[in-house]
Amino acid sequence: MRQLLYASNTSRDQSDLVLDNILASSRKNNVKAGITGVLLYIEGGFMQILEGDAPAVTETYDRISKDRRHWNTTVLLDRDASRAFGDWSMGFTRLVKDSDPGAFALTEDAIHGRLKSGASAEIVTLLRTFYRVNS
Repeated sequence: MRQLLYASNTSRDQSDLVLDNILASSRKNNVKAGITGVLLYIEGGFMQILEGDAPAVTETYDRISKDRRHWNTTVLLDRDASRAFGDWSMGFTRLVKDSDPGAFALTEDAIHGRLKSGASAEIVTLLRTFYRVNS
């Protein structure tokens, strides 16, 4: 099982419709490819964890990195690991900058509730860092 985490930049003014379309497309494609994970968005930035069979993760990431809605796509973690998100085809959270600082705590609780036991602490740390850097 391969686990890949990346961050990328996108337009700060992505409409809800565009984000909803990205999410719907991700979920549809991920179910077909056996990919699970989570996608976070904060005004102008994405962070996504993809996990699944190595060829499917590679194909998915290659497609994402060529998508014109992303730039400065950077892999932060790429490793063999147990599946952390179970049957979560693509969890999604849209965090709003300058929102209540407790907003991520809710997201973190949701993520912890979805992570399989024994999931990597690095994943949660990277998600927290993404929030702090982008808020």
